[in-house]
Amino acid sequence: MAAAQAQGIRNVAFIGPHHSGKSTLVEALLSHAQAIPRKGSVVDGTATTDHDPESHAHQMSVAPNFAYLTSGGVRVNIIDCPGAVDFLEETKFALQAADAAVVVVEADPNRLAQVETLVDYLESLKIPHCFTINRLDRPGADFMGTYSALRRRFGNHVVAEQAPIGQGENLSGYVDVVAMKAFKYGEGKSTPATLTEEMAEKNHEELLEALADFDDHLMEEVLEGKEPPLEEIEQDLQTDVSADKIAPVVVASGIRGWGVAELLDLIIRQFPDASQVRRNDQTGKTVEPNAAGPVIAQVCKTTVHPQSGKLSIVRVFSGTLNPDTPLHNVNRDVKERPGGLYWLMGKNQSAANGAGPGSIVAIARLDTTVTGDTLCSNGMKTKMPAHSLPKPAFSLALRPHERSDEAKLSQLLVRMREEDPTLVVERENFTDELVLRGYGEMHLSVTVERLQRKYGVKLDTQLPQVPYRETITGKTQQQGRYKHQTGGHGMFGDVHLEIAPLARGTGFKFDERIVGGSVPKQFYPGVEKGVREALDRGPIAGFPVVDVQVVLYDGSYHTVDSNEMSFKLAAAMAMREGLPKCHPVLLEPIQRIEITVPTTYTSAVLQQISGHRGQILNYGPSEDRRGCDVVRALVPQAEMSRYLTELRTATQGLGYFASEHDHFEFAPPKVVQTVTAERKELAAAR
Repeated sequence: MAAAQAQGIRNVAFIGPHHSGKSTLVEALLSHAQAIPRKGSVVDGTATTDHDPESHAHQMSVAPNFAYLTSGGVRVNIIDCPGAVDFLEETKFALQAADAAVVVVEADPNRLAQVETLVDYLESLKIPHCFTINRLDRPGADFMGTYSALRRRFGNHVVAEQAPIGQGENLSGYVDVVAMKAFKYGEGKSTPATLTEEMAEKNHEELLEALADFDDHLMEEVLEGKEPPLEEIEQDLQTDVSADKIAPVVVASGIRGWGVAELLDLIIRQFPDASQVRRNDQTGKTVEPNAAGPVIAQVCKTTVHPQSGKLSIVRVFSGTLNPDTPLHNVNRDVKERPGGLYWLMGKNQSAANGAGPGSIVAIARLDTTVTGDTLCSNGMKTKMPAHSLPKPAFSLALRPHERSDEAKLSQLLVRMREEDPTLVVERENFTDELVLRGYGEMHLSVTVERLQRKYGVKLDTQLPQVPYRETITGKTQQQGRYKHQTGGHGMFGDVHLEIAPLARGTGFKFDERIVGGSVPKQFYPGVEKGVREALDRGPIAGFPVVDVQVVLYDGSYHTVDSNEMSFKLAAAMAMREGLPKCHPVLLEPIQRIEITVPTTYTSAVLQQISGHRGQILNYGPSEDRRGCDVVRALVPQAEMSRYLTELRTATQGLGYFASEHDHFEFAPPKVVQTVTAERKELAAAR
């Protein structure tokens, strides 16, 4: 296939809440344009863009997928994005390759709240978009309620280009609000129908009023009561939609294929052509889509297959990318050489001879390149802006079921991060657990499923341990004496330790006040080692002991039998006997959290925090997100393990939070009792 030139390309992302029918609508588009031999089904697991086993298992998209079609000489590159909020950050990466978006919503105004975050992001990137009200043939479908809710939420520049004739079981066609003509749905294409006077007349007026905001001549015609020529309306629509001034609304039933031809027509006529799209690099300089210039491309998605290797899906902004084009990864300052160039149709690949500006194409076997990186040729150092990730809010502790897999698990997690850059893998400081962090339970569940399927490694998962600590509130003096005699040299160590509490957060301090050489200096390191090892397991539940000062103030030794190990063992004995006398207490970690939530749900979130033993610090309007409040609080970490799921349930998926460790506090008696019992059960099980 020849290099795809910028003229005649549309790069369109399909986004929307999960189960709104995006993949089914994409499948209908591909089938209508004869881009695929037969129409597949999401339910049957045969849809082009929902091709991986995890999507089949969950009956929903769990990663962005790519396809394309050609209609009327125009190539439409499609990015089918997941709708679940757990995968929102991957959707944002994929949107950096799109020049327009189809926002697919159900004909249910109660589900529109989940669209706000997506539309806000589109508007921040100034990406033109339309709304497709899908599934209008389902019982209870409510076009007018959904359309009115869209206008209330996103403004009066959301205007209907189509209105349904009937809905639910009575859906039979649509009204072209622009031309004020009626059409009846049929097999393959719609046919003209009778238009009654009241049909969509109000929608037509709203459309003209919205267009008049950007066209003074049309404004004069509207004010004079004249009907503008159809050509003028269509031209204004093309200009204003392409410039992200108008967001049109169309109707469809993806499962029946109704409205698909009309949606494709809108994509081709009103969405911007790749040759007209100018992007700014990280410095604000405009990148021109020049086919003869140096290559400037950015990775929007990475996939890794154990057998076929790594694919980096890129959006070409400038230049013509060939299979043998030497590339430079600007972000990592390394050279890369493509191992092949491919067009993607779901899981299927076809060789590409070249890809010009506006193309979305997959490059094989780029060793170091990851999602978000910019690739250039001819010594260019242009860097495109990449999506910045918020801090993950959900975690799982991982360990291989078989000990023999421990060595390769870290390498496999590196590969998973290449495929999904939203994942974070860390060794937990407090507990030494290997922790996988992401954006929700489903996100991490799918990641674990994918890792086990691809690489055959069985994993055991659990919520991360809460890193409790122990400390003391009183002080004591304790002797530790270790004596062991064998046939030859024995072992002897004798220490007197003073154990006392330190201020919260101080840590550990070791000192000595030896007078007269009762303990020689060469044994001090052994004493400190013994003390430190004893502090690793506290007297209450075996958690590390913190904020303690230990002073070696006396002792005795044997000129032959004493050595460093003897004093280490003596010190450990003194600590184990002395700590219980110092009124030990359990400390629980407290996190500082910042929750962003629509104002409607603020009171519910405040109640949630109180129910989780949290302390509200303050709350007020968000500076970054319209119609939202920010709630700041201190909450015990033990109460936060599944809070993300609770928050999303209470806020229709719109609430999110960031957290960080703040300090340790005395645990209340009920928590001490519960934790101690759990530790005893765990010890007994071992």
